[in-house]
Amino acid sequence: MPLVQVRIDDRLIHGQVVVGWRHVLDPQRIMLCSDEVANSDWQKTIYMSAVTNDIAASVLTLQETIAELRGGLLERERVLLLVDSPRMLVNLVDAGVPISEVNVDGMHFRAGKNQIAPFIFVDEEDISNFRLLYERGIKLEGRDVPTRTPIDIARSLRFEPM
Repeated sequence: MPLVQVRIDDRLIHGQVVVGWRHVLDPQRIMLCSDEVANSDWQKTIYMSAVTNDIAASVLTLQETIAELRGGLLERERVLLLVDSPRMLVNLVDAGVPISEVNVDGMHFRAGKNQIAPFIFVDEEDISNFRLLYERGIKLEGRDVPTRTPIDIARSLRFEPM
């Protein structure tokens, strides 16, 4: 089974994921990939508490995520994969994780970031990583909730058509 969604959202697991997207995508597992969160017991506890008991959930480091996804998990379960940045996705793709499409949601304002959509702010590093993903043929779609019309991130960033 493929990844049912790969999602960039700096809030990671929250209501839009657990309520909105989950009911549309019907994943069997929500997988959060973050070295920072996976290495912090209290952060892991907070994120895991947002997931209801009727769905499996994992909080893993980058290396653990790669091992799980390349080790056959996708043959057994429908997985919704959450990361907090385009850089993390580049790392996953570089490691051979099969990603064909990315949903971009909450990349919130921070100093040095510019708005490209109502819920997406990027800096030069984000743009560079989005370009790497785009050049590898990965579709980049901005959409915060399932009912919103998708935004073409590559077009918003003015990437040349491939």
